Amino acid sequence: MSESLAANRVDAVRNRGAILDAAVEVLADTPTASLAEIAKRAGLGRATLYRHFENREALGAAIRSEALDRAASALEAAAVEEGPAREAVHRVVLALLPLGMRFRVILYGGVDGDAEFVAAREQVLQPLMGLIARAIGNDELDAQVDPVWIAAALPALLVAAVRVASSGSLDVERTADLLCRTLFDGLGSAKRAAPDLQADS
Repeated sequence: MSESLAANRVDAVRNRGAILDAAVEVLADTPTASLAEIAKRAGLGRATLYRHFENREALGAAIRSEALDRAASALEAAAVEEGPAREAVHRVVLALLPLGMRFRVILYGGVDGDAEFVAAREQVLQPLMGLIARAIGNDELDAQVDPVWIAAALPALLVAAVRVASSGSLDVERTADLLCRTLFDGLGSAKRAAPDLQADS
């Protein structure tokens, strides 16, 4: 490979990354922003943007793909199968919150109508379902509560956490703590709660 060709490829990768970085920032603040505005934020011309993404749909698909890839890596790094489930959820939240803040345009953009994305997202989040099952099996979550409800509640809490953290009201660590308290103290096993109740009586 010639040096000029290698340099062109490096430039292409850098420009694509700059466009995606600009897009998630601009669209999070202004969902109706034009591709020209995104190109301007990236410090590139519109022609360069169109060489990478032929239209808004292609750019949106690239954003969603990157978000899923990063979420999958974050979940793997969080080692959801290790330690008490509550600690694992805390690690997951700390790993996913910064990603949610970066890609909040997806969370707020009503992508649930995109069946392909929803299916891919469910696949990426599958480790969370196993984590919920482990929490129930270990009496960290109430076995009397339908796991389907818990599986729906956890992503909803993550979205709420992203909104709070993005607003600057709470830092990421505090937000993660509150999410875990909400999930495990709200839906915690009655078996674990019983000793505390007896102590208070």
